[in-house]
Amino acid sequence: MKVVKFIAVNLFVIGLSACGGSGGSSDTGGSTASYELEFTTNWSAGNFSTNFPTNRHFSGLIGLTHNSKVKIFEEGVLASDGIVSVAETGSKNLLRNEIGDLQNQGDSGATIDGSGIPEGSTSVTATFEVSQDHPLVSIVTMLAPSPDWFTGVNSLPLYVDGEWVEEIEVQLISYDAGSDSGLTFSSGNSATTPRGNITKLTTDRSDTDFENGVHFSTSLTIGTFKFKKIN
Repeated sequence: MKVVKFIAVNLFVIGLSACGGSGGSSDTGGSTASYELEFTTNWSAGNFSTNFPTNRHFSGLIGLTHNSKVKIFEEGVLASDGIVSVAETGSKNLLRNEIGDLQNQGDSGATIDGSGIPEGSTSVTATFEVSQDHPLVSIVTMLAPSPDWFTGVNSLPLYVDGEWVEEIEVQLISYDAGSDSGLTFSSGNSATTPRGNITKLTTDRSDTDFENGVHFSTSLTIGTFKFKKIN
């Protein structure tokens, strides 16, 4: 069994655990594997108390399996319209269209399309299929309510050294999409013109609890993605 520790500039990863739900289109290029994703949040009034919103939730999961030519988001780079739409409103439509374009180009296999975490809940699950031709996975979800804040994974490899990764857990960094200048979870719309690049979320400590994408005093992340190979 291969359990991987994976570290990238825009996510922390520890190897271990996971769980199932809804998925997207299948990918048949090369050897394939099925995975179960469990998204669990740490975002609570106890962990992130400053201006904690009463209707805390996460938008529906949206992402894809893909090859190394693709990055749907990256720190220090302008967000696509699809990422901005997810980060500002939770809508998946524009990003789903962008994923469709990548599939038409042959750079993406499956669309990953799942539920979010509603108010009062702490986890949600989804399943998807991945192939050797498209062995990377990227998934995003909006922190809601928020101006333009989101979290997710970017280009996580599930096929490593000739083997499918059995289990992996990702500590989720929070990001600012660079499209809205609001400072608190419930800030009104305040478009950033021109748009800035995607950054790790850092805000005034009197407004929220974030510094470089994590809780400023405890380094607690907003949650985790756990991936487990199921077939």
